[in-house]
Amino acid sequence: MALPLLCFSAAAQALDWQATPTYGTVNLNSGFQPDPHVTSLTAGGSRSASEAGPNCSGYVSGDPDLDLNYQAGQYQLSIYAKSQADTTLVVFDAEGNWHCNDDFSTAAGTNPGIVWNNPPSGNYNIWVGTYQSGNLPEAELYISEASPAWGGGNVSTGSGGSSHGIEWGDNTSQWANDGECDDPRFGGPGVHSINLDEDRYHDANDCRSLYEQGQIYLK
Repeated sequence: MALPLLCFSAAAQALDWQATPTYGTVNLNSGFQPDPHVTSLTAGGSRSASEAGPNCSGYVSGDPDLDLNYQAGQYQLSIYAKSQADTTLVVFDAEGNWHCNDDFSTAAGTNPGIVWNNPPSGNYNIWVGTYQSGNLPEAELYISEASPAWGGGNVSTGSGGSSHGIEWGDNTSQWANDGECDDPRFGGPGVHSINLDEDRYHDANDCRSLYEQGQIYLK
């Protein structure tokens, strides 16, 4: 069952967000490529995620799995995970708030995700948890400026990457990240009514997200 996104203040929390992250620190500026940025890791641990907030689920490592230094721009920020196991997500954000999620949506299955529509710039500390203490499955952690897209087992790796064999390109179109696909290679209700050839391969985030939602198709 999907649980709502939960957010708590930093007061009286026990997870150590200042600890050295197990998988290092990622430095990303808005507009980064490839998008999403993907980190392979081992989820879970022996610490209760409830140390980050009373309604946070699962078990995590005592140290963050990954730190993100992020310079925000005009786009949203999505942090989400993918695993064969049922995973949870804990994030301490750049404004000092704790966020927790279990199942992001029906489409995501048992994968968690958190989205900031107006993300703050700064440091984000990220844990990927599991429901059973000591269960340590392999997982992938995604950082993106598009909506989370699990895509039935295929997640695009951004510029130069593919989903279902599609080359998405980059986000250099002046219409990139406006919620519509402006690449004339695509058709469907998610495509803008007037698309120019100069935008071919240059609206990756929008087109990839809408493709994964079934709103567009490759002609």
